[in-house]
Order: sequence, then C-alpha cells, then structure tokens
Amino acid sequence: MTANDAPRLKNHWWSRPGWHPGRIMYTWHITFEHATELHEHVRAYQAALTLPDLQLIPPRWLHLTVQGLGYTDEVGADLLDRSGIAVAEALQRVPPFDLSFGRPDIRGEAIAMAPRPAEPLQEVWRTIRQAIAEVTGEGAVHTGPEQANGFRPHVSVAYSSADHDAEPYAQALDSVRQPVTTTHVNAVSLIRQERLLAPHWLYRWTTAAVAPLND
Repeated sequence: MTANDAPRLKNHWWSRPGWHPGRIMYTWHITFEHATELHEHVRAYQAALTLPDLQLIPPRWLHLTVQGLGYTDEVGADLLDRSGIAVAEALQRVPPFDLSFGRPDIRGEAIAMAPRPAEPLQEVWRTIRQAIAEVTGEGAVHTGPEQANGFRPHVSVAYSSADHDAEPYAQALDSVRQPVTTTHVNAVSLIRQERLLAPHWLYRWTTAAVAPLND
C-alpha cells in the first residue's frame, strides 16, 4: 500500500440523496473517450484487479467529474442555455493543458487515479462555478459528494460494491509496472448522466454540449 491508499474500500452504490433509478443529471465532465493511451494505462491496472466486488469501468466511460449543474427535472431550458453559454465563454480564458496519470489509489468507494498537475483542473472548476453563479446569483446549483471536502479531481478505474479491507486491492495495484501516461485536455463537456445499478454498475451519458478551452 502507499500513503495515498485508504485502509478500506466501501460500497459506492449506496442510495445518494436526491437520486433514484432513472433520474438524470446535467454535469460538467472532462471525458476521455478518445484518449487511447490512457485507456491502455487503465486496462493494465484493471487486468490485475480480478478481485471480489469491483466493477471495472469501461474505457468509454472514463471521466473526471468537475461540477454538477442539477437534475434534468430541476434545470429548466432557460437556465441550461444561459449557464451553458456563460461556462463556454468563461472557459475560453483557460488554456489547454496536459494531465499525467500513474498508479491508481484506493479512495474509499473507488479505485481512482489522481491527475497531475491538479492546478489546471482547479482553475477549470473555479471558472465553471463562477460562471454558473453569475447566472443564478446564488453560487453553483449543485454540489455533489465529490466536492463535499473541496474539489479533489480524480478518474476512477473501478467502483466497489461492498466493504473490504484495502490491502489485497493495494497489492494487486502494486503488482503492475506501468509507466506514467499523459493525455491532453482541450475541452470540458456538459453531459446528461445516468447512474445505473445492477447489472450495469456504471455511469453513462450523452453529451449535451462541448466547451473548448482557449486553443
């Protein structure tokens, strides 16, 4: 285990406040559907994670959650349009950047990679939140559990569906000798995200809009 590993894995699929099956959320994500080198990096670690109660995330659905906007039954068309325009305009002031990914860590409910450097992601997060606040006049509409203790950017590679001691999972990760990989980020996507339980155990989405960074 490393100093970044939590001592236990916990169930990710508990019933979160406000959520129910079939409810869809608008949220700003960085997605990685075309990041083929990152996909290979993730697969190398996933191949070692043949352990109980883990749901491996298909490369198509790798993502970095930035900022929720709200559930689709709460966000009207006017707010969606005005906040989307505001975010897209604000992100034009943010330059593209590269992110590096190494060994995933055990992060309580998931096994996830912490991208480096974190500073450009923090800038993207602050920019999006400020743009939404300027539209609503009351700050960001939605704060998800990923921001309960501030923004901690991560890209999950597997979710846990039970409580377990983390040691076997850490040993599996330590058995992989995989070099750090880098991917380029030049846009943030507004998605319509659905949280699926059994038998899928994943998040999937459709893209509502793409906000390019300032190339």
